[in-house]
Amino acid sequence: MTDTTTETTAATETETTVVVPPQQEPEPYVPEALGATRIALLLAEHTGEPVTPEDIAELVAQDHLVQTDSYKGWPMYSTAAARELDVELVRSIVGERVAWEAASLPRDAAAARIGWHWSDLVRMGEAGRITTGRGSRYLITDLDTMAEQADGEQYVTAQAAATDVLEIRASDWKYVEAAGWIRPAETYEKEVGRYRTVTVSLYRLGDVRALLDLPGVDWEAVRGLPKGTPSPLREYAKLAPARADVVRSFAQRLADRHGVTVWAWNSPYSGCWELDWERIEDLPTEATVRRELADDPEAGAYAGEIELCPAWGEITREARDLLEPGRAVVLDTETTDLSGYTVEIAVIDAATGKKLMDTLVNPGDAEISDRARWVHGITDEMVADKRPFETVLPRLRKVTKGRVVLAYNAEFDRSVVLRDVARAGKKPMHLEPWGSWYCLMNAYADWLGSHRWLRLGGSHRAAGDCESARQVLIEISKGRGVEFTPTPPAPGDPVSGPPPGTILAATAVPQD
Repeated sequence: MTDTTTETTAATETETTVVVPPQQEPEPYVPEALGATRIALLLAEHTGEPVTPEDIAELVAQDHLVQTDSYKGWPMYSTAAARELDVELVRSIVGERVAWEAASLPRDAAAARIGWHWSDLVRMGEAGRITTGRGSRYLITDLDTMAEQADGEQYVTAQAAATDVLEIRASDWKYVEAAGWIRPAETYEKEVGRYRTVTVSLYRLGDVRALLDLPGVDWEAVRGLPKGTPSPLREYAKLAPARADVVRSFAQRLADRHGVTVWAWNSPYSGCWELDWERIEDLPTEATVRRELADDPEAGAYAGEIELCPAWGEITREARDLLEPGRAVVLDTETTDLSGYTVEIAVIDAATGKKLMDTLVNPGDAEISDRARWVHGITDEMVADKRPFETVLPRLRKVTKGRVVLAYNAEFDRSVVLRDVARAGKKPMHLEPWGSWYCLMNAYADWLGSHRWLRLGGSHRAAGDCESARQVLIEISKGRGVEFTPTPPAPGDPVSGPPPGTILAATAVPQD
């Protein structure tokens, strides 16, 4: 009896000591594609190496990693492809960067080391006179050699040229330029605040030093003058030709002769005046204006310093055409993610700003990502009861039919619309051809002569961004510099314009 009980108890104990393995935590979700910064973090965790976005750029440059998508112009890379990269390859890329960083300096630190302006380093690097490499860094040994062998070739600001080299007041520098003794060797745009830039002129140090040897200039009489004392250099400036007055007078005469609006801009980039004008039935032609400029008794002397038909002129005329009634609309979308689906779309009339459509859109089973929600503030709850894209599409086709579709980043917004059209199983029709679209962001950058990405600065809601983009179009349409319009006839004057060659007084109409 005792033996049976013992066996039963042992069997029971055996049954109750079953070991249950711990439940594994699910791996955190990682998107199919990420930008360079987050891909670098992913590789750093995967390889144990301090991977940076610069390393990602090098992997892309060597074709080890390929861009698979983009979000508003920013490249995206496959997370799966990144994880499949050879660990030793990644380590070698990181090691090369670390070694290069030890032997080089970034732009500002390199400039500070030898006392040059950073634009000098860029220029010397482009000329192959100094070794540059990853991260836009400069080899230290080359920096030290260049500082000794190329003294005088560096550029200085007007402030430094006046106070450090000539030892005169900074306010007197304008007379040095007005006298025609020196011109900027280069200009660049300096950011002031978040959305504004100012043009900074730079001068070759050797040219500034040469001013000290100008015959007849008493620099000692200019130095040490107290604030408010008239500068002796003013007399030299008065003798210089008033090129600006001559060019502006020619621009006004051109406007009067042909009955067109003329724009004249003194470009800080080239140091030349740039002229363009509206075309009425393609007239006047460039050849006509060039001939009139050469024959002009005053402006002809400056023909070599006046550029006709600069790149911004054509863009200005395009903008004016796009602002004609019925010509174009402005479109903007907000999406679930970088390569996601539409959650809001708006279209306004380019000429009037009238709202043609503005609606939230249900993206179906696509959830709004955190990063997208942080940008536009649209939540899944806000679009849950809204219409899907296929029911919005007929209205979108109607308001854009026969119009040019303007977007601040046309590549992005076009891809969003076509992605939603394809998912709905519909035909894109006139929304597909690139010829139906016009990118305001690229046009604005070309109009400014900028090579950097320009933020729109809108509200990050579709309708607000449409209006912000329309304001960019309006700004472009104003041309650059000073606008000259035909002089209105005086009372009693004939209705027709003056005969060709008649010289009239210049009346400049400043821009807003």
